[in-house]
Amino acid sequence: MREGEKDLYAILGVSPLATQEEIRHAYRKLVRRFHPDSGSEEASAERFQEVQEAYQVLGDIARRQAYDRRRAERGESPTTALAWDILVSRQQLLALPEEQMLYLLVDLKPSGQTTFKRIPLNLCLVIDQSTSMDGDRLDHVKVAAHQIVDELTKEDIVGVVAFNDRATIMHPSQALTEPLRVHARISSIWAGGGTEIFQGLRAGLEEVRRFHRKGEMLSHVILLTDGRTYGDEEHCLAEARRAAAEGIEITVLGIGEDWNDVFLDRLARQTGGTSAYIAYPQQVRGVMRDLIQRLSMLLARNVTLTVRSTERAWVENAFRAAPFIERLSAEGGVYTLGNLLAGRPMQVLLEIVVQEPTPGFHRLAQLEMNAEIPSFHRQERLIFDLEREFVSEEVEEPVSPILVNVLSRLSIFRMQEQVWKALDTGRTEEARQRLETIATRLLDMGEAELAHVALLEAGRIAQGGQMSSKGEKVIRYGTRGLGLKEGREWE
Repeated sequence: MREGEKDLYAILGVSPLATQEEIRHAYRKLVRRFHPDSGSEEASAERFQEVQEAYQVLGDIARRQAYDRRRAERGESPTTALAWDILVSRQQLLALPEEQMLYLLVDLKPSGQTTFKRIPLNLCLVIDQSTSMDGDRLDHVKVAAHQIVDELTKEDIVGVVAFNDRATIMHPSQALTEPLRVHARISSIWAGGGTEIFQGLRAGLEEVRRFHRKGEMLSHVILLTDGRTYGDEEHCLAEARRAAAEGIEITVLGIGEDWNDVFLDRLARQTGGTSAYIAYPQQVRGVMRDLIQRLSMLLARNVTLTVRSTERAWVENAFRAAPFIERLSAEGGVYTLGNLLAGRPMQVLLEIVVQEPTPGFHRLAQLEMNAEIPSFHRQERLIFDLEREFVSEEVEEPVSPILVNVLSRLSIFRMQEQVWKALDTGRTEEARQRLETIATRLLDMGEAELAHVALLEAGRIAQGGQMSSKGEKVIRYGTRGLGLKEGREWE
């Protein structure tokens, strides 16, 4: 439900692009129609007053311009690229000295009024060629890399880096004018040596930086690895922070069970990127193809959400709800959300604690969304003021099924967070019980495979064992992926 002031253009029955003369003509026509003394069957003092108020704003050029700016900030202008819907769990709250919870679901999407064009990719594949990659893993990665090259265009830039305990630039970053040369260099990658991710990451980022032009192309490093790195984690994170400051993203694809998902997840998030778990080598091709297709449809980049709370309210928890689920943390009230891609909804759920004992309408918070629109070389901003009425007697309100669905999926994600905390502190029985509860709820949702894994891992714990590395990754990434289940494709 989008909230805001009245649509004055709709009241006068004109387009937001109408001329001042068209607005005057529509006003005169409606005045004759609704004037209380007109004798018309449609005469209405209420509608007449509404028309008068609309014309007072739209009939004055300066006031109309100010009104149009406010509409643009809310995503209601026909020239804005982005829009948002904000679903609030309650319209009214009880005036109480006790704390109450209010849920906000923020859904960012294209406005539908503009056409986005593909911007060139500046891409570097950083491929682990250590000994553990020998066989099917490296073979499938190479096939996926060949496939990616075939899907890129001559406007794109591509580089290929292979690494073990050192990095080798297999193909320097350059425009894709000779794809056969790139294919040949990919085919020549063979497994051997140890694993030092920092070597490959640094080389890949340097290749991307050679052609990086922020705002004109999407610069991205795709890191594929099946192993752990030792002693260079902080160097990797420092490189990621530097890349983030430059507007370069990193996506990490972990193959098998041996890679450090906590570290590599953190590495990707430094840049607004993501990490993905690939249980079987055969999955690499599909994951890589999907990633490239999405990167080719960038709608907005560097999306941030700023929440300014009043003394009556504060954010207790914040989560990304789609395209995947993750807990969000703010710096100075600002949540970094990364890029908005076509066909990938961006949703944020805010849990806001409210405390207000006085009846009446009260302002609780202001939300501000900022994003870069590469296709149009501009910034856009959306603003929403959260106000709610506090009443003496509670009024029953229907619960939004959309919000219930999001909260039920989020509850499973939060329970798996609690599983890891319980295991870390030796509370194994609590972890087992939570895994069984997760399995039950997943079955209710139709997520049978993920539920089966949760039950297996609960059984391991019940028998005095430990969770398997594979099971832990399946549950961690499977519950994150629940945000995708309710995603929708955008036209």
